[in-house]
Amino acid sequence: MSFRLEPSPRSPGVEEGLAARVHDPLWLLARQCQLGEFNAKDAGTPVVVEVHGSSSPVNAWRGLDQVDWTPFDGSVDPLDALVESEEESEPSLRERVEAGAHFLRLLTARGLGALKAAFVSAHPFNLAEFAADALFAAIAKRTPDGLLLLDTALALIEGAPQPVAVDPADLESLVAASSEWLVWYQEEIFSTAGTGAAVTWQEHRMEYGFAVSSPAGEGTVLVADRYPGDGLEWFDFDIDPNADANPGPAPIPIHVTAVPHPVRFAGMPLPRFWAMEDARVDFGSIDAAPNDVGRLLLVQFGTVYGNDWFVLPLKIPTGTLSILDNVTVKDVFGRTFVLGKAGLNEPGWNMFSLDLRGKANPAGRQIPALNGLLLPPTPAYSMESAPVETVLFLRDEMADLAWGVEAQVQNPLEGIVDRRAAWIAPGKLPPGTRDLSAYRVETVVPDYWIPLAPEHFNDPASVRLRMTPMELDNGGVPTAVEPKGRLLESRDSGGRLWVFDEEIPREGTQIDRIYRYARWRDGRTSMWTARRRRVGRGEGSSGLRFDVLDPG
Repeated sequence: MSFRLEPSPRSPGVEEGLAARVHDPLWLLARQCQLGEFNAKDAGTPVVVEVHGSSSPVNAWRGLDQVDWTPFDGSVDPLDALVESEEESEPSLRERVEAGAHFLRLLTARGLGALKAAFVSAHPFNLAEFAADALFAAIAKRTPDGLLLLDTALALIEGAPQPVAVDPADLESLVAASSEWLVWYQEEIFSTAGTGAAVTWQEHRMEYGFAVSSPAGEGTVLVADRYPGDGLEWFDFDIDPNADANPGPAPIPIHVTAVPHPVRFAGMPLPRFWAMEDARVDFGSIDAAPNDVGRLLLVQFGTVYGNDWFVLPLKIPTGTLSILDNVTVKDVFGRTFVLGKAGLNEPGWNMFSLDLRGKANPAGRQIPALNGLLLPPTPAYSMESAPVETVLFLRDEMADLAWGVEAQVQNPLEGIVDRRAAWIAPGKLPPGTRDLSAYRVETVVPDYWIPLAPEHFNDPASVRLRMTPMELDNGGVPTAVEPKGRLLESRDSGGRLWVFDEEIPREGTQIDRIYRYARWRDGRTSMWTARRRRVGRGEGSSGLRFDVLDPG
């Protein structure tokens, strides 16, 4: 036999329950007094906030080793596309084919189709370069080489001799087509020397380094000298107080008067007596150790002080350094308060604040940018391709060497080549009879493993690792094994790349070349080739040994 206990309401309404009546409200007031809830507090609700300050755009950038500033317009391109993009010494085969095809389209549009065969014949491709792609070879056979066309187009505009015979009646139209093609070539193909990764990639550190300038705070230089290529953020920059900024326009004043709004977040206590909080957020189930102060403070804020915070949104343009001079608050009692910066005079608190490069402030000068907010001119989101080239830098304790392992590279037609698959292809194994013992002076190391040998740098205590290609027997001729990709190329190391010893830790380092694609503020799109540094895959073994007898 079972019994159920159920309430038996005397009326169908819920007003009595919602009223939450108590028998002795005076007792509750006494308990509140005992707990100190009636102590006087500055608890007036803010009703009006006035903000005064200024906002200045980032207007120039330069590499760490450069002196002159390069003007920058944040409304045209994101900063990433300028400082990360790789420089091309000359157009790729695909770009040369595209340029030649576009020139033929312009000839057809101007009624000069009869000259197409002559231009193809006078500017032929080396079809041996297209051996890996028969379809592309067929296209190149019917297309002039865009790189050779460049000199011809310039000669046509200047009236100089060029290799194609042209009827004088068609010369004016051909010159117009060449001018139009050169404008297109400048925008789509041409690469300006000394820009992007050519001046920002630090090959000895395997990361980017550059500086930007803003007229904020009477001129501020921000330096990003250890940027790994994982997406620019404000914390990648430090203030360089010793550098001279690029002159720029006067800062844009910020004057805002508005009503603040209470902060709202999921799981916060609700002000209504009978309202139920969101069950998806359970602060009681948070697992925090006694020394996990940050997590405990977050729980305390969410459960106790969550309704004491107000927010005033400020619209600040992307690509600016903004400095607030003062923030004034008026409350419901008519009082006025001037707010200070959170963590002022607290060296351990610098959240969302810029820092000084090297922690050096000459002569204790005032640096307004220390209290500024940087919104770098970078896209909020960019698409990334799979790596088109990958190099693993790893330690080999048995061989007492470091190695640069080219996992994959791009061929001249921009196809991806798996270096390991190419190495184990038929015909790559060393000659010999497997049934007989063989003595080897040294074992064979795959040709995509490039050794990095240690050498002293400046003083005996400093060590750097220099690329020292191994030699393989090429028909009786010792041939140095050179890297096939771009990541192991060197600009200022005497033709051989070297890196600081500490840049290759035991866990290794991985460098990728990737394509990035982003949409900017006006809807314009940008695509560029960037480099990205990540943690490696640990140590490895090349199998390098000396004086080895292989049993039969």
